[in-house]
Amino acid sequence: MASLPRSTLQKLALAKVKDARLLFDHGRYANSYYLYGYGIELALKACIARHIVAETIPDRAILNNVLTHDIAKLRALAGLSELLRERRADREFDLRWAVVAEWLVESRYELVDSVTAAAMQDAVEHPQHGVLKWLRQHW
Repeated sequence: MASLPRSTLQKLALAKVKDARLLFDHGRYANSYYLYGYGIELALKACIARHIVAETIPDRAILNNVLTHDIAKLRALAGLSELLRERRADREFDLRWAVVAEWLVESRYELVDSVTAAAMQDAVEHPQHGVLKWLRQHW
């Protein structure tokens, strides 16, 4: 991954979600599912970038792990674990986080049905309990 400013990561995350919605609306469920997850990955990386201080070399764990596609690892690197525990008291959000947390980069090689894609769309974009809305508060 090239050097990306936080603002670029934010724009990329929003663009991937917008593209995912377009694909979903046209019945391209597998690619929609993948792009929704990729959008969340980029949003988490924007959250991580928020914690990187200019002219300071980040901790080795951050440098080694920020290129991962693992949602759980990125959540931890972003410093969101405790906030997520608090937020998960909201059952509606908790159900949606569980859907997003199951995403794997390998899903790009899978066929995903409309039900699974719809669950991901709702998990990411729900206006009150959506994961992207929550992440945007922390990026």
